[in-house]
Amino acid sequence: MLSLSVSIVPIFLLLMIGALCQRWRFPADGFWSGVDKLAYWVLFPALLFSNTSTMDFSNPLLFRYGLILLLAMAGTAVFVFACAFMLKVKAPVTSSMLQAGVRFNTFLTLALASSLYGAQGLTLAVLGASVLIPSINVFVVVSMVLLHGKSTALQRGKAVPSLSQLVINALIRNPLIVSIVLGAGLNLAGLTPIPLVSDTVSILAKAALPMVLLAVGASVRFEVIRSVGMTFVWSAVARFVVFTGLVALSCWWLGITGVPALVAILFGVVPTAASGYALARQLGGDSERMAAFITLQTLLCVVTLPVSVLLSQHIFG
Repeated sequence: MLSLSVSIVPIFLLLMIGALCQRWRFPADGFWSGVDKLAYWVLFPALLFSNTSTMDFSNPLLFRYGLILLLAMAGTAVFVFACAFMLKVKAPVTSSMLQAGVRFNTFLTLALASSLYGAQGLTLAVLGASVLIPSINVFVVVSMVLLHGKSTALQRGKAVPSLSQLVINALIRNPLIVSIVLGAGLNLAGLTPIPLVSDTVSILAKAALPMVLLAVGASVRFEVIRSVGMTFVWSAVARFVVFTGLVALSCWWLGITGVPALVAILFGVVPTAASGYALARQLGGDSERMAAFITLQTLLCVVTLPVSVLLSQHIFG
């Protein structure tokens, strides 16, 4: 249990280092807003392309894993929308709650799967990520456009196109989705790895996690953390309870036990993804609240993650 908690601490420490850098204006004013753009347009697309271009889409568990994780995502999204309606929050807050509920920390999931369940666990985690990463990104982008795409366009002084045009433009101009489609397409066509290109992208991908965590930490405003209130509580319930519970129920329904079930559970017990902050910044979500959600969920996971893993091992064997 202690070793699991320790695995979360470096992530939280990177967030705190980023917050200190911003407080001390290091290395310069405006630096971290530039890192946000670098992460959104270069580092995360490189990470997604690197992952999808090397994944094994022929694994026989792909369909069942896809069904389990997509059902969990859909159920969690319904829960978040219901909570947002109950709390009567604004659309940007709703979209940040949605991201905090359905997104997952890919790096931590893969690291835990490998550490806990070896090569088989890592393979299954990559398989699950191949389903969830493109699905969540498309779903979140479409949801954000539907929730507040027109108001964001007005605030930026742009002409407001039709709703269908907003959705299409958001999808084809989103570097995360483009990188997923490109990586998966080249993979399925048997054209990867690409000499020089794949190696370069892989190096960029390794820089994504530390740079984004530092940027998220730099964006944290402690007054926002104090004011997140029930929006954080319900988004955390969605992430750690609803998503995980739906995964467990789906595994039971489909008769999946052992390591495959345990790895699927990991997608619900890890904190939300740092990439949610960059997306909130670019698409008009409540980015400061999103940064607070990421920080608080990561801190909460130091306690909740070991308990959840041990409980799932007891249930699924």
